[in-house]
Amino acid sequence: MNIRKTFFACAFSLAFSFAFPATAPKHPDSMNVSWRVLENAQVAYDSTMYGEALNLANKAKESRRAEIAWENYILESALSPLAVRRVGDFFSDVLNILRERDENEAVAIIERYLRLNGESFYHNSVSELVSWVKAKSVYPEADFLIGKIYQLEGEFRTAYNFFEKARREREFLEIPDMHYDILYAMVDLAREEKNFKNYEEALILILDSDANFKNKTFQNAFMRILESPKAENADRFFLLFRADSKNSLEALYEYGNFRYKSGDLRGALMASSLGAIEAFTHIYETICERDTSYSYTTYADFLEKCGKYDDIMEWCESNHVWEIMFQMADRVRESGNTVLSDSFFEKIRSSMPDAYWQAEASSKLR
Repeated sequence: MNIRKTFFACAFSLAFSFAFPATAPKHPDSMNVSWRVLENAQVAYDSTMYGEALNLANKAKESRRAEIAWENYILESALSPLAVRRVGDFFSDVLNILRERDENEAVAIIERYLRLNGESFYHNSVSELVSWVKAKSVYPEADFLIGKIYQLEGEFRTAYNFFEKARREREFLEIPDMHYDILYAMVDLAREEKNFKNYEEALILILDSDANFKNKTFQNAFMRILESPKAENADRFFLLFRADSKNSLEALYEYGNFRYKSGDLRGALMASSLGAIEAFTHIYETICERDTSYSYTTYADFLEKCGKYDDIMEWCESNHVWEIMFQMADRVRESGNTVLSDSFFEKIRSSMPDAYWQAEASSKLR
């Protein structure tokens, strides 16, 4: 499959089709709406039919442009009469006059976007909504899929450009958290390409949305505990600190390993420690929801409690939680605080519900 030729053929046909736009765009065909076409593209991608997936993803982008062209036409036609412009720019006033004039399609478009984002997103301004809709002709989900196809074909630079385009246009994602899928794909791509500059930049973009990662006061507080040579701090650490962030745990794991390999032991310890705190917080809150009588007493007791829930065990394994906790103890040791690290290792050896990390802790204690 010559994927590059396929893409440029699609791009040429799209450019030609929009060179002479119709005065009144047609109402989009319900069978070819952009989201449905993109779903078919995803099915083709999952079936390893990458050429078909690429064609459909580009067709989805074409459909999205046609849909937005039609919406813009409807809105501008309904809002341009003097009687409508006289009422001002507030949603309530404009919607009332549009209903009086039976501009039902325009009303439906405006109300749909208000349900999606709310009035405050557009500062209660119809004109801001119209401007936003005009910019919505992009389709970041389709660009993300196209980028994944190019990555599979080894076209790393092209794949990165599509990922970056999707990231820049994240405001128009139907599911906002897909932004993290895009960023993690950029991390994976940079790792595969061995482009460590892009790799670190993508990790930082993920971690920038984690308030705990940017909170130096919080970081200094838990680092002071880890620097104090007191065995009891292994229990106090998770008693003192809580921090939750649902999207950055994997990035903290990757960033900690990256800083460690770069020779930045303190940065590596900070990342693994924050990751351990965030993982602990998430697990602890989950356990408390199920067992309202439970409260944290010791680190060992907490680890044993984790072992009683199969789904928590699966989550910990898939998110490197046991490894992150082990890394925190090991990096505390490398920083010179063997009293605290041995206390961590002893609790991991005796109570962590994973035989591999128990054995690793035992070897550290020997």
